[in-house]
Amino acid sequence: LYVIGRDAKIVLIDLWMEKPTAVAEIKVGLEARSVETSKFKGYDDKYAIAGSYWPPQYVIMDGDTLKPRKVVSTRGMTVDGEYHPEPRVASIVASFIKPEWVVNIKETGQILLVDYSDIENLKTTTIGSAKFLHDGGWDASKRYFLVAANASNKIAAVDTKTGKLAALVDV
Repeated sequence: LYVIGRDAKIVLIDLWMEKPTAVAEIKVGLEARSVETSKFKGYDDKYAIAGSYWPPQYVIMDGDTLKPRKVVSTRGMTVDGEYHPEPRVASIVASFIKPEWVVNIKETGQILLVDYSDIENLKTTTIGSAKFLHDGGWDASKRYFLVAANASNKIAAVDTKTGKLAALVDV
């Protein structure tokens, strides 16, 4: 079981022990919201990823030890073409279709598809959507990820099979 507190501390708990016990922990920043593991067949929990509010970054770790493998900054341009120095990682989910995570960068409106099949040569697809991304979830097929851009009054739907924005819906 992977748990994360708002203080950006991740704890890996072994539920198979006689008494569930914390077996690894790491602090990935000062403030955070989301932790996820790799879910694609053959990569089951091989990697973990956590995004933080501060510093603006996500961290990829070994799933069984939480040893950091990559730290990636989320600083960059918004969908409106302005530079944002502190865009927070809002939410992260793992795809079941490909070995990748969907990482939502709150203030920029960028949705990142992070391919974890080769951690040493990380490939990321950036999809522009709407600013102020927040939480979301999968449709019933687990192909489309829908994420709310709450302050923009929109929902972005990402087709994780094609790696493209399927729709940006006014709400």
